[in-house]
Amino acid sequence: MIVRVLGSAAGGGVPQWNCACVNCSAARAGSAPGRTESTLAISPKEARGKRWFLLNCSPDVGAQIEAFEPLHPARGRVTPIGDVLLTDANLDHIGGLAVLRQATRTRLRVRSTAVVREIAVAQPSFAHFAAPPHLWQAVPIDETIGNVGDNDVIGDWLEVRAIAIPGTTPGYDGRRPLRGAVVAYEIADRGSEERLLFAPVFGAIDGALTDAIASASLAFLDGTFFTDDELETTGLGTKRARAMGHQPVGGSDGTLTQLRDTRARIVFTHLNNSNPMLDSASEAHAAVLAAGAEIAYDGMQLTL
Repeated sequence: MIVRVLGSAAGGGVPQWNCACVNCSAARAGSAPGRTESTLAISPKEARGKRWFLLNCSPDVGAQIEAFEPLHPARGRVTPIGDVLLTDANLDHIGGLAVLRQATRTRLRVRSTAVVREIAVAQPSFAHFAAPPHLWQAVPIDETIGNVGDNDVIGDWLEVRAIAIPGTTPGYDGRRPLRGAVVAYEIADRGSEERLLFAPVFGAIDGALTDAIASASLAFLDGTFFTDDELETTGLGTKRARAMGHQPVGGSDGTLTQLRDTRARIVFTHLNNSNPMLDSASEAHAAVLAAGAEIAYDGMQLTL
């Protein structure tokens, strides 16, 4: 399958409109690349780049689609994008639905857990997705997503499974620790042993996530913060990474340490503008590369 990183940043992107931190200033000056908010596009092998679905839908999705020609409509209002899968209800992951609200001749399906759907459609900006012509399907947890008809890319060509992982509902919903509030997606072409794991948000690595990473060939993981106290040390805030539902990448109990022996190709995505990993001259950036992991960037494309 073709895996295209449309956006690699956390909420606000890099540069963020209200921030003059080191990373945002470097992006504005052109000495470091800018980043839009995290979204991934997938095309199955059988589709040959003609059919796609999105993993999350950031507020930047309109610009992201325009920047990647295979996602452009071929004629009229026929889009090659068939589905949007959501890992959670954070606004940086569902905000782009407001951009994709117009009807198309090829129905756009939104898929998430029932918990995420309930939270999202309770917001006025997304309430209309609960009714036709839109289709918002609640996906089962820990089961392969079934075919819903209408030339379903996921059901016809791909095996996709939602895995419940540690996390909470968004801050605007009170950060409730509900099962299904955050999921990872395990994706494979039918009959293939190569598996993609998409987990851009998690509060910890539990047994289910450990097993999913171990069986993945390629894993996009939460790279939001490098340290738990990153916002405080950079003078950008007081909240801690774990309190916001993100396990930090670095530290003695961070993701790099826990995944030291994994065989999967690890790519960190959803990077916050405060993250020192964005600075190619930083110790944090060097630590990630030394561990054999990678840092996602807008326009990154991989084939699995």
